[in-house]
Amino acid sequence: MVNIKNRGLIAPIFLFFIFITSLNASFVIKNDNILPEKTVNKIEELGNELFKKTGVSVYLAAIHSLNGKTIKEYEENLSKNLNKPFILLTISINDKKIDIINSKELNNKFDKEQVLSPYPWSGTILPLLTAKSKNPKANIEAALLNGYADIVEQVANSYNVKLKSAIGSQNKIVYEILKILFYGIILLVLAKYMYGRIKRK
Repeated sequence: MVNIKNRGLIAPIFLFFIFITSLNASFVIKNDNILPEKTVNKIEELGNELFKKTGVSVYLAAIHSLNGKTIKEYEENLSKNLNKPFILLTISINDKKIDIINSKELNNKFDKEQVLSPYPWSGTILPLLTAKSKNPKANIEAALLNGYADIVEQVANSYNVKLKSAIGSQNKIVYEILKILFYGIILLVLAKYMYGRIKRK
């Protein structure tokens, strides 16, 4: 039996435990030794701040294999235990699959097509993921952090919330570098083509 005198303490204590739980919430729900600790910590920092300010949970699952499942099947199974409203970013390295799903409340809170765009001036994951590099693991790390941050910052903006942990300025620098490289390559190809035509004449 609960003492009537103590009933007034139940709600504050309950809220306190919810708050403590949210502080320790894990937003990297799967990591098959793909992301290093420093990257996981940054993702957790971004996810925790967004959750505390908006109630939205953005999760990340980084795995090596889907084990014969489609990425949709894997996401649907994983999302059964996620708290709504949520967004789930999933990547399977060996299967070369990446996708984002979300609870319907968040359909208009971020632009999935933009985040997953293959174009350097738009996408925040695939251009980094597919860039030629001597260290593919570093590409994966940068791409997932960049994409996760993009999703979190878009959601925050949709709620008119500012995130202290945001890395937006860093993202813009990456975009600009990729744009320069992309257009530079196009210009070089065109210049080589035009030079070849002129030379043949």
